[in-house]
Amino acid sequence: MSRLSRSTVSVIVSLACIGASGSVMDLAVDITSAVNEVVKKCPSISRLEAIKSGLAVARAAMGTMTTTLLLAYSGTCLALLMTFMAQGTPLYNILNNNQVAAEIINTVSGSFGLAATAPFTAFLAGMILAKNSKKRVD
Repeated sequence: MSRLSRSTVSVIVSLACIGASGSVMDLAVDITSAVNEVVKKCPSISRLEAIKSGLAVARAAMGTMTTTLLLAYSGTCLALLMTFMAQGTPLYNILNNNQVAAEIINTVSGSFGLAATAPFTAFLAGMILAKNSKKRVD
């Protein structure tokens, strides 16, 4: 088994980041758009309530985005997986294949990126888009 050089590892990490960036951007835009719409419909909403609304949207959208990542990455090596299964290759050998392992790493790293992006985006969208309205008692 050959060792990977430092430049090869850098390329693999770069591919994982680039691959996940599309879904991370999509999730961030979805959350921000939802918070913006809530703030437009209810201008008196507090920042805390706007953040809570963003987190509710984030929970719903994160599940679908993670599934999308899984399907996209597994689809790229589906022919390879079918070949392994037809040959009767043990599961251990399939998971240790470089291409299959790379797709698993891409899916996991993309999921971590989504999990980090969702609450951060909800917080920023709530803080920036909602006015800091205090209920006045006159």
